[in-house]
Amino acid sequence: MSAVRTARNVVKKDFMYRGIILLGTNLGDKCGNLEWARHELAKDCKIVMASAIYETPPWGYESIETYYNMALECTFISDPIDFMAICLMVEKKLGRQRTIEGYSDRIIDIDILAVEHFVSNSQELIVPHPRLHLRKFALIPLKELWPNWMHPVLNKSIASILQQCEDEVIPIQLCKQ
Repeated sequence: MSAVRTARNVVKKDFMYRGIILLGTNLGDKCGNLEWARHELAKDCKIVMASAIYETPPWGYESIETYYNMALECTFISDPIDFMAICLMVEKKLGRQRTIEGYSDRIIDIDILAVEHFVSNSQELIVPHPRLHLRKFALIPLKELWPNWMHPVLNKSIASILQQCEDEVIPIQLCKQ
């Protein structure tokens, strides 16, 4: 292997991030929305693994539409703040309109739940997700993909966080990916 090729591989590996993102949708063709988001995200990251799809009622507001959620483990070269900007662009491309403050029905929602060896509390990005520990619809798919994950801020295992989570809604597993 040439020295240049070796150097490229080392640089690429040294700057590769590994994270879990959560996709959510409660409007239109929900399975289609999740697949469309996966396809668009795959243009800017490598999707390593996907959780099952889970169904839950809305969290934090009232709606007759239930949510489908799934987590994706992915690797990406972009800085996590830049990768969040990519996620927001994908949301916009798929028709998400952020016109209302607070929670509302949406065609797609993309959140970065956790990034390995990375913590951020900036205006652009908070990682781990600031409400992760409150939501079983995010914790369960995260645990499915990263069963040994430790929350770097709370210093607790995913199993411990799930056990202490006061969210009474148990997500219904619809299908494995």
